[in-house]
Amino acid sequence: MILITGGAGFIGSALVWALNEKGHHTIIVSDHLGLGDKWKNLAKRRIDYVVPKDQLFNWLDEAGHPLFEAVFHLGACSSTTERDADYLMNNNVLFTKKLWDYCAQRDIPFLYASSAATYGAEESTFLDEHERIPELRPINKYGWSKQLFDAWALKQKITPPFWYGFKYFNVYGPQEYHKGPQASVVYHAFPQVRDKSSLRLFKSHRPDIEHGEQRRDFVYVKDVVKVMLHFWKEHRRIPSGLYNLGTGQARTFADLGRAVFAALDKKPKFEWIEMPSSLQNQYQYFTEADLNKLRSVAGYQEPFYSLEDGVNDYVRHYLNQGDPYL
Repeated sequence: MILITGGAGFIGSALVWALNEKGHHTIIVSDHLGLGDKWKNLAKRRIDYVVPKDQLFNWLDEAGHPLFEAVFHLGACSSTTERDADYLMNNNVLFTKKLWDYCAQRDIPFLYASSAATYGAEESTFLDEHERIPELRPINKYGWSKQLFDAWALKQKITPPFWYGFKYFNVYGPQEYHKGPQASVVYHAFPQVRDKSSLRLFKSHRPDIEHGEQRRDFVYVKDVVKVMLHFWKEHRRIPSGLYNLGTGQARTFADLGRAVFAALDKKPKFEWIEMPSSLQNQYQYFTEADLNKLRSVAGYQEPFYSLEDGVNDYVRHYLNQGDPYL
């Protein structure tokens, strides 16, 4: 049996898909489904049932603490613009600590979502070496909440038997449809390109960077879940700790836009718009995962989707279909 918190969310439901593809069906999902269409992320999946997030620990007590093969903790507030710091502390730090303790007491492997937002305004190197973690200075409350837990985890003497925190870079792909403004640029670009044959992107507010030349490490969600399953499968030989999860290659937003145009067989046409003032002081102009630890320590050698191939798969096989779900 496997427990996935946030299992109806973007990466969580993609992980459920990947597990189903490999024949794993005894899965407990914990999440807050709400009144929207988030449930559709699981509609085609084989799982046991969904436990509401705020009832999880009561359910675990009532169920007699089932023996899990692994806990994937992907449930969190992932909004980089969230303003309520207390909400972030409760969701991203305190809840995660409680689940960590649960796994430590029962010898359950614990794999959780960290974030590249912890790197803040860093632009020279994105190293996931543990000695550097206390030096990181996130530039938004979300990144700070993830940083707090990462730093706390590294100081613990009582831990799950194996634990991994994944510093996700810019993830895009199927199952993000419920995320609204927090969904990827690919998702938001698709209807613009399809319907208007043009794409609006933020202007650069730095004189050394042209409009559209802001660069990010865009990683396809199918690669993300593939990496996580590698860690679970090989956990007895991979040292516990924090690991970057990106492609290791930064690409421009203009590149991403051109990939969406190409997937829809259209000629690129851009419109540059002002970035909201609320974002200007917490905007990352460059991110690129250092993958040395993922490759050499964790032994993950599989290639990642190129930006063009990932966007093409997402647009043609999901966004442009009547049923866009995995």
